[in-house]
Amino acid sequence: MLLLVSAAGASPLADPPNSQVSASTIHWDRVHPILAARCFECHAGEQRKGGFSLGTRDGLMRGGASGAAVVEGDAATSHLIELVTSDDPFEQMPPEGPRLTEDEVDSLRRWIDAGAPWGVTGLEDSMYLAALALHPVDRPEGAENPIDAHLQAELAEIEAGPALTDTEFARRIHLDLIGLLPTPDQLRRFLADESPDKRTELIDALLADDLGRAEHWMSFWNDLLRNDFQGTGYIDGGRLQITGWLFDALLHNQPYDAFVRELVAPTVDGSRGFIQGIVWRGDNAVVQQAPMQAAIHVSQVFLGINLKCAACHDSFVNDWSLAQTFALANCFSDEPLSLTRCDTDLGVPAEYGFLWPSLGEVDGAAPREERMAQIASFVTSTDNGYFARTIVNRLWALFMGRGLVEPLDEIERRPWHPELLDDLSAAFIESGYDLRWLMRTIVTSRAYQSPSVEAASSNEFAFEGPGVRRLTAEEFYDAVGNLTGVWQVNPRFDLPEGAASEPRVRAWRVPLDPLSRALGRTAREQVTTRRETAGTTMQALELANGGTLDAHLRRSAETLRAGWAGSATELIDELFLRALQRKPTPAEQQVALELLVGESPDDGKEASVSQEGLEDLLWSLCMLPEFQLIR
Repeated sequence: MLLLVSAAGASPLADPPNSQVSASTIHWDRVHPILAARCFECHAGEQRKGGFSLGTRDGLMRGGASGAAVVEGDAATSHLIELVTSDDPFEQMPPEGPRLTEDEVDSLRRWIDAGAPWGVTGLEDSMYLAALALHPVDRPEGAENPIDAHLQAELAEIEAGPALTDTEFARRIHLDLIGLLPTPDQLRRFLADESPDKRTELIDALLADDLGRAEHWMSFWNDLLRNDFQGTGYIDGGRLQITGWLFDALLHNQPYDAFVRELVAPTVDGSRGFIQGIVWRGDNAVVQQAPMQAAIHVSQVFLGINLKCAACHDSFVNDWSLAQTFALANCFSDEPLSLTRCDTDLGVPAEYGFLWPSLGEVDGAAPREERMAQIASFVTSTDNGYFARTIVNRLWALFMGRGLVEPLDEIERRPWHPELLDDLSAAFIESGYDLRWLMRTIVTSRAYQSPSVEAASSNEFAFEGPGVRRLTAEEFYDAVGNLTGVWQVNPRFDLPEGAASEPRVRAWRVPLDPLSRALGRTAREQVTTRRETAGTTMQALELANGGTLDAHLRRSAETLRAGWAGSATELIDELFLRALQRKPTPAEQQVALELLVGESPDDGKEASVSQEGLEDLLWSLCMLPEFQLIR
């Protein structure tokens, strides 16, 4: 059973390469918040008290009027440690406020002993705050696609090397746009096409597949909008599905601004579930109540802003305040809210308002539905650059493996290419907020059609091509369907009459099961803007020994054996083409043949295929990194 897998160097769990976080990243991630909170005010940007600047690593190492602050690799003799541990009120740092904790000092010591590694987020970047409005951008000449226009230098280096093959492109674009593998016939037609525009023509054909596109993107939006078929709240009406409305919106490519307005200020019952949230049973903290859920999730999903901390107190991780968060939550509340810090009522009435008052004032005396409509108009305003930037960044990350801004829910941070983000966002607005246009613009770019690269192991990011990605849980299940012809059963959502051209049930239409949970699909009780891609022990165990995949492959093998009229050798060729878009090597063919028919003298031309052997071959193909990864 493991021979084919071992021969290909696979394991029961395929990770994107270099998914581990480096030690220097860990040191920086612990130290940077300390410096940001306690040192920036006096030693960053234009503030360089004592001549000491933390704006760059050079500034750190150079020190100030008192001499070097850090001795690289030696915390014990570093003046910085002496200052933060001093009891002398005229010497100690920071000079005001509480002293650093023992854990914070220990983190600084470890960081210096490790050589004071400098992360991607420099101190100037930490002080960066994206402007509300999009910046006008002069697009460079030299490329028709706006993405390629901004990445000409990077593309010149990439294109000096090997190109992405047509087979690799066909696999990638099918999975990215409709979530399915290309069939052998589809691949043969594409490879035989000699048109110079055949890639663009394939993209347009896939985008025109409204059903395939809608079914694929349901999983992405279900994660973002925490919509599912079962879970907390659905039984007693404390949670409402939006599945029918959502599917219809995706099927007809509803303009994104109209799509969001209907979610933030519903005018039909079908979209009401998102803003209603989950009505939790029993006594709940303020952050769990519906108005605060609405404020947090509208900001996170559509504006790329994290208000979770500011829902309890003024945020420690960004500049949003408790008062601003409650002002937004108040707009979604039937009753006026009172400011509550860490579940302690302050006795101060919350105001009504949007995060950026410059976009307009909220009429606190207006009915709740009218206030919500006002918020929806501010969220989707063309003057609100955060709105367009956020969805552009999310789709970029899905197609390219990494966002223009990271983390995805902190859109106010500095992008690695600010001009590209704002230019693409402005063009998206000009398209009429057309998500299909945005997808097409990204995937028709030479940048997207470059060979994939392994994840960068350092914090310094430079675009070298799309990152290698793992199949999602739904993509994995659907790829198994492509491989075997056996799909899911007992769907919880019926496609509109006439929408389905074949009786297949894709994975998004069935509830969470042990395998999909292990592969990263969540229960969707929280907003999920990015699924974890690093492998886990649970995933390895479920793939190798779990009953869910085993039962599915057993049923698949039975169906394949019953319907296959050709030889074992022909079956092996067909399965490799379905799974990997190539024929097996001679070594793989031999191993697979022994699995199916044993040591047969006629090379499997007449021998019957064994049920157990076919199950093992299907499992082995599914475990290959070549199957599990999008390159």
